[in-house]
Amino acid sequence: MKLSKALQSTKKNCISVAWAWASEGMKSTADLHQKLGKAIQLEAIKPTHQVLSVQEKKKKSLDNEVEKTANLVISNWNQQIKAKKKLMVSTKKHEALFHLVESSKQSVTEKEKQKLLNKLKKSTEKLAKEEENYYQKNMAGYSTRLKWENTLENCYQSILELEKERIQLLCNNLNQYNQHISVFGQTLTTCHTQIHCAISKIDVEKDIQSLIEETAISSTEKKSELLLTDYFEEDPNNAMDKERRKSSIKSKLLRLEKDIEKASRDKEGLKRMLNAYSSNSSFSDGKSQKDTAALMDETNLKLDLLQANAYKLSSVLAELEQRAKPRHPCSTCIFKWKEKEQTHSYVQTSRPFLMKRLENVIETSGRQSEPSSSSLASGVAQLGNGLCKAIYSFQARQEDELNLEKGDIVAIHEKKGEGWWFGSLNGKKGHFPAAYVEELPSNTGNTAMQS
Repeated sequence: MKLSKALQSTKKNCISVAWAWASEGMKSTADLHQKLGKAIQLEAIKPTHQVLSVQEKKKKSLDNEVEKTANLVISNWNQQIKAKKKLMVSTKKHEALFHLVESSKQSVTEKEKQKLLNKLKKSTEKLAKEEENYYQKNMAGYSTRLKWENTLENCYQSILELEKERIQLLCNNLNQYNQHISVFGQTLTTCHTQIHCAISKIDVEKDIQSLIEETAISSTEKKSELLLTDYFEEDPNNAMDKERRKSSIKSKLLRLEKDIEKASRDKEGLKRMLNAYSSNSSFSDGKSQKDTAALMDETNLKLDLLQANAYKLSSVLAELEQRAKPRHPCSTCIFKWKEKEQTHSYVQTSRPFLMKRLENVIETSGRQSEPSSSSLASGVAQLGNGLCKAIYSFQARQEDELNLEKGDIVAIHEKKGEGWWFGSLNGKKGHFPAAYVEELPSNTGNTAMQS
């Protein structure tokens, strides 16, 4: 009864159909299954419970890992915003001090003037330190984001493997169950035939493919959102001198250009490695290719962040110099949002899902495992015009099956190798289990046909 209830809430597939037949067999042979119970307990229930317990612990561990890396992303964003706020305040104070020094050069003594210059020097050093801290936190943003995304995808793959393991375990349990009930002899022939026919239709790869299709992500791309740097100099409404703004922005652009050049060289090197791997399979193993592809993905993401920051600063500089803004593909991917008195910028980048590559591999291996047309042809038994007599009643479960009553004479059209025959009864054609009938001699068949 418990198994029947559990099957009602289970998705219909090869495994669940086979278990439905097993449930029917258990009901009809309750006494004999008392002996079978101990074997099931030792060989199926305990191992299954152990595997599921281990899987549950693994799933909890994976969930914790995803949550941990997600918190790192949130923490990095908060750190960037905090560092940015601190830099903005310091820059504003520094500018005020700078104007004070400039305006009081003629009106103060040499000693006071030197004191103000020392104060300005300390302010400049402090500002440079805070700006570097803000820049490094911004650069760390892409790596924490990438770590979280990779963790998410790796956890998906791990959970998928656990589900495949569970399906395979259930299939193995059914095969063990099938072996046990086979030894009970003729008493369990009816029950065993039903279960055997159902198990012979099990297609583990098909169930796994269904699982992958159910959990597949509809989109082939994902959006990665990365915070961009926002500097005091970019605000057109601040009191900073125009020439000083341009000079400061140019120095920031120079640093970005150096980092972009380095990242571009890294990308070219990784591209050459991947080309070498693809042109010579013996040059590298699968792990090296995967690691190199991951590095390429990381470098591309870093380039996206650097180029978006550079484009944003270049646009501000172009406005200051009263020339046309530069063009870049990321121009339509940069967005802003306001939080209290501050405005934050971020860029959205589109990247393909790594999981789609796995699906392609599974599809390829699935096609390779399909039998050839010649092997399929040899697996289908011969066509014939013989007759058979039903020795047991059989209730059809599907539309393409025949209902049989004991004593019915069925015309055989086709014998199949997996325990099912195809024939006709009272003008209706359909499949029926071969173990439920006995074939009549050919002369009997001719007589019956003539009559």
